[in-house]
Amino acid sequence: MTDPQLTGRYSDPSSAMHSVLVAADTLIQQEVKCFLEACLNESEGDNFMYDGMAEEGRGASSHERGIFSLGIITDTASNKDSRSAALTSRANIVELSTDKFVTNVLFARSNMIPQVRNALTFRRSVATWAAESADLKAELAFMTGEDTTSPSYNANPKERAIDYLDSVIQKNLLPMLQEEAVNGTISALEREDAFEPRIDPAMYARAANSKNVQVEMCVACQALYRYTGPLFSALHRLPKGGEMYSPLVAVLEHAVLTFNSRVKQRVGQICRGKKASALLDANTTFFSDIELRRSYTQLMQAYFGEDDAYAAGASAALDGGSMPISPSAGKSKIKEEKSSGFDAAADYERERSAFEMEVSHLSPLLEFSSKNYGHDLAVCNDDELGRAACLAHSLLNVASLLEARLKTRSGGRDKTAGATRALRGSIKEIREHGVRMAKFCRVEMLIQSVKRMSQICASSTLTAKDAVRLPSCVNDLGEHLTSASDVLREAGGNIIAAYSLSSLEQYIPLFLMQTVRIIAQGKGRKNRSIITLNGVESLDRSGSVLYRDLKGATNFENSFWDDELAAESFERSASFIAMIELDMEELVSYCRNNRGEFSDEDYKLMFSMDGPRRSADIRKFATIDK
Repeated sequence: MTDPQLTGRYSDPSSAMHSVLVAADTLIQQEVKCFLEACLNESEGDNFMYDGMAEEGRGASSHERGIFSLGIITDTASNKDSRSAALTSRANIVELSTDKFVTNVLFARSNMIPQVRNALTFRRSVATWAAESADLKAELAFMTGEDTTSPSYNANPKERAIDYLDSVIQKNLLPMLQEEAVNGTISALEREDAFEPRIDPAMYARAANSKNVQVEMCVACQALYRYTGPLFSALHRLPKGGEMYSPLVAVLEHAVLTFNSRVKQRVGQICRGKKASALLDANTTFFSDIELRRSYTQLMQAYFGEDDAYAAGASAALDGGSMPISPSAGKSKIKEEKSSGFDAAADYERERSAFEMEVSHLSPLLEFSSKNYGHDLAVCNDDELGRAACLAHSLLNVASLLEARLKTRSGGRDKTAGATRALRGSIKEIREHGVRMAKFCRVEMLIQSVKRMSQICASSTLTAKDAVRLPSCVNDLGEHLTSASDVLREAGGNIIAAYSLSSLEQYIPLFLMQTVRIIAQGKGRKNRSIITLNGVESLDRSGSVLYRDLKGATNFENSFWDDELAAESFERSASFIAMIELDMEELVSYCRNNRGEFSDEDYKLMFSMDGPRRSADIRKFATIDK
């Protein structure tokens, strides 16, 4: 182009190839536009049913179906007449025009129909091609010395492919997708079974019931994920900050806010009047202290990944006792712990400290002998527990999926943070509701256990002289643990069940020890009768039976059962129970040799109680130190 002999033939060197390039660009734009028109078929609208659970495409979002989506083909066009093979033979294909090729070959052989939804699929590639073409045009103008400010350089006599595509998206596609997102979500929310568990009938037909149970999200969460899918997809395909972007974000936020308003009502219906909800809502740090436990970190990692800010925050809080201010601080802490290696001793000490901090908020639950104890311990029945587990799983799952949709393919978050800040906040609210329901399930199982075990100290089996019998409440608790485990797993999946049953291997021994303290104080039993050796054996067997039942209830894949903590806790409670049957000399010897195993208050209780083989003598305890 810069050859003087070539450019010298023109009075204006800048116009050397102008007419040829303009004609070529016009033809290319027409061909691309013709292809797009045939693929989009603006005149034919999509058939869509706002039922929340349409059979077609179940398990896949509406923007994830069709020949342009990972090779997945549906039978949407099965009712369309296909062209004969003779018309689309190899010899005839070459002669077909662009629109005929799309209609008779591309869509006919894939058993699909042209639809306007395909515009989002082409948008990114067409925009990239248009930008590259503009760069090449500018480079050519620079090499030939063409004036880029002249009207002829910027003249576009016909509509370009990218402009046509944006016009279709703005006028045809986005209004349809926005209506679909709002109406589809609202339609699902108005169903009677919007938040009900979706039980798999074949769950108990599996050979191994301990396998991981795949639980579907509730209808409302599935609808939100499905109907907002195309709009989330459009967020990453449309120009950031353009005139189409802000309305798109606004509609998404409206759909999520509508969903959150119904979720809040559902949470209130399930939790209203329950003791677990009252504990979580109390003016204490109990709600946040639960997050210090390892089981909470495992829960958040299961749904959001190990680098999740919430999980990282909980892990960092185990070191300092408070949540980090920023998620980045938590993430850096996780990376430091990974690089430095796992310290089992430090982790065990953090878990023990977190347990003690959690127990400090539950002291009213340990007053087994108080007047009218248990009258305010309102708990869930099996149906309510299943609904709570289903809601927790569905909300955490859909929040994780929606957060993933906001992330770019490169792995980072959307750079237009200001435009999507409110939308991210709405999705975070879904997550917070899910976390609350998961905590509710865990505290609910804790209260269910303590409500039954508080009856042991008043059982007649403790003063039985003829035989060793288990208190009926122990058998009742074992049966409840088994049935509750099944309910939690079938409604909320293994992770929610594992979290709900977590730490019971520490709390059940704690309740046994509290029963012994009540007995030592002479409370809880009529006429302050003395516990017999059969009663001591009954308590010891109760611990063994509950250990067996609890381990059986948590014997499934991804369980949070901790063998080390369980062994230590149950052995400690067994040792505490065994002190009841020691005579005074044996008790003095045991206290002298194991002074650090229990607190001074516990030892004083043992010396001040009348046992089956000793009489109370608190003065003996005072002589031990001397």
